[in-house]
Amino acid sequence: MLNWGVIGAGGIAYVFCNGTRFTDTGQLFAVASRTSSRREKLANDFNIPRQYESYEALLADEDVDAVYISTIHPLHAEWAIKAAEAKKHILVEKPISMNHAEASAMVAAARANDVFLMEAFMYRCHPQIERVVQLIQDGEIGEVLVIRATFSHRVNFNPDSRIFNREMGGGGILDLGCYTASMVRKMAGAADNKPFLNPISVKANGTLTSTGVDGIASATLKFENDIIGEIFCAVECRLGSSVTIYGSEGSLTIPEPWLPSSVCRHAKQPLPPGTTFPSTKLIVQSHLQGESSEITVPVDKDLFTYEAEMVANHIAARQAPAMPWDDTLGNMQLLDAWREEIGVAV
Repeated sequence: MLNWGVIGAGGIAYVFCNGTRFTDTGQLFAVASRTSSRREKLANDFNIPRQYESYEALLADEDVDAVYISTIHPLHAEWAIKAAEAKKHILVEKPISMNHAEASAMVAAARANDVFLMEAFMYRCHPQIERVVQLIQDGEIGEVLVIRATFSHRVNFNPDSRIFNREMGGGGILDLGCYTASMVRKMAGAADNKPFLNPISVKANGTLTSTGVDGIASATLKFENDIIGEIFCAVECRLGSSVTIYGSEGSLTIPEPWLPSSVCRHAKQPLPPGTTFPSTKLIVQSHLQGESSEITVPVDKDLFTYEAEMVANHIAARQAPAMPWDDTLGNMQLLDAWREEIGVAV
């Protein structure tokens, strides 16, 4: 049983704690937050026995085995490196850092201190991804030619909010585009029986807000196997959120790519025992037969429960197959290139 320490007590920490309640591989053991009301609510709602006012105090607790870092983006690198030096295993929210240089330092710290480290792309831990990879490699849609991924929402402009603050990691690319980039790289790799591929070229466009962050952004990627990737993200308009993989004989659509079967994501209180989790569906369109069919992916856990178990089950390897270190570093390189090309300071 892993004793989990939670660093940061915001909304996503609440979701993670809700999911962790349904696993038998770990338990919520400590929480640290500089905001007492959030810290106390998390501890009270999830029966977390130890509370700390500082992150340093939590890392000094010898009974904490692993930490989940859910702070704002600019603090990820600092506290992941300090956690590694404290010999804690680490799950850190996406994006893992503000840029590739920070991510490299985090990986180096995990390696030097022989601890587990994973970027918290929870969708990668869900069985839906394994099923999509299998369908691609089984030739369900023929040769993969184009992969299109979109993640967006509309946020009312507020120059004082984090999402529009460049120093705090605002903009769509770091918040949402990181998902689309990681998905397209994953599926381009699947077509070659590899865990991921990095693009050999990146052509980007985007619009910047008055605060210097990207409000709408897109990029076209080309991979060494000639697959074309198209990635879109936005915080200024709703472009939808979906993934479609186009092949020579059909297409495969993932209607819920980022938050499949998550009840925890929208829960405002601890989920009760016996909560059920909805299955997800994939849509396969055949060009030759002109028909579409649905493939059901059964699940027995919440998305965030799968994530917590992914960590626990791969502690010994120090990396997890859902998001290994080279994959994280390749994704950050792509995000840097995307941001630089549209004029966002990295």
